[in-house]
Amino acid sequence: MSLAAMALFFGACKKNTKTPDATSGNLTIQFNNVAQGKPVEYGVFKYTNEAGNLYSISLLKYFITNVVLIKDDLTEVKLNNYDLMDAFNTSAFSTVVASDVPYANYTKLKFYLGVDPTRNHTGAQDGDLDPIHNMIWTWSTGYLFLKHEGKFINSSNDTVDIQYHLGTDRALSTVEIPITLNMDKTSKKMNIQFDLNNMYNSPVINFNTDNIIHSTDVADNAWIDQMTSNTVDAFTFIGQE
Repeated sequence: MSLAAMALFFGACKKNTKTPDATSGNLTIQFNNVAQGKPVEYGVFKYTNEAGNLYSISLLKYFITNVVLIKDDLTEVKLNNYDLMDAFNTSAFSTVVASDVPYANYTKLKFYLGVDPTRNHTGAQDGDLDPIHNMIWTWSTGYLFLKHEGKFINSSNDTVDIQYHLGTDRALSTVEIPITLNMDKTSKKMNIQFDLNNMYNSPVINFNTDNIIHSTDVADNAWIDQMTSNTVDAFTFIGQE
């Protein structure tokens, strides 16, 4: 092969193997669980809500679904996800993972705490929605959106159970928080903090009033409304990597 032919051959190979400039990347949204600003620890009495209840946490699970990333030009990227978070199994249940997220500056994050009515009552029970995770009653009642179980010291100074099971369509909450995410490379991570204590602070929820609620009684509706109102204060953007 002549030198000229070799130059043409290698030039053609170089052209054919050139990688086009990337326009999107993979994003991991990490949910970090705290209570009263302190990391969640199993069974430890170290958290106090606005009502003055000293409490512990032995179970904390919740659903983050239908995440939407909002760009600085207000256009949206929908992830269409259904992800379970488990404070005591973070290796398996602590992230929302998305591929092909367009490069852009994102200023807001929007999502549901809970499961939308369509998937709450119909559809495939797979992935994180699988009943094996003990987060569903029946198709009629739907999924549990948040579960907090533990103990607290009541007004008589006795140690008693907490069972707060938030669910039914009435409990579906839309959360929208400001973020600063510059999606500009093939792999990015964003950290969101969930503070369980803020679910009980404004309006104030006193565990002494009712410490076991399963969201299945009409009398639970006032509590459900208080919890959904508090949801907006429970999530905070804490940075990107």
